[in-house]
Amino acid sequence: MKKNLLLLAIAFLAQQACRPALPDEVPWPTKICVRTQHHTLPIPQTTVFVKYHTDTFPGYDKPASYYNASFKTGSDARGCLESVPEGNHWIVAIGYDSLYYPHDVRGSMKVVISLDYKPVLDTILYVSE
Repeated sequence: MKKNLLLLAIAFLAQQACRPALPDEVPWPTKICVRTQHHTLPIPQTTVFVKYHTDTFPGYDKPASYYNASFKTGSDARGCLESVPEGNHWIVAIGYDSLYYPHDVRGSMKVVISLDYKPVLDTILYVSE
């Protein structure tokens, strides 16, 4: 009896030891994707900053440390940020357009992410001088 109980305990511990650890966080199934565009032209390599949980436009003069997250658009001017918390957020884009003067371009947009009705935002973010 004791031997069977000991074998059962060892088998249980061995099973628990082989199981992978649970993640510290479960990612949100949410995403913000943008294509940065100036007039009709895509603007690649644009930095997009995201300020979570605010209704107030953050402005263009804040340092990168002010924002909660950021991402860069690729050579196709598209970029995404995954696992965005629910709520009202602002996205602010700062890029460079060599075809127009002044070359520095920027744009912003208030976004709402909700698991119930809008978990993924995929849009064009227009930037201008």
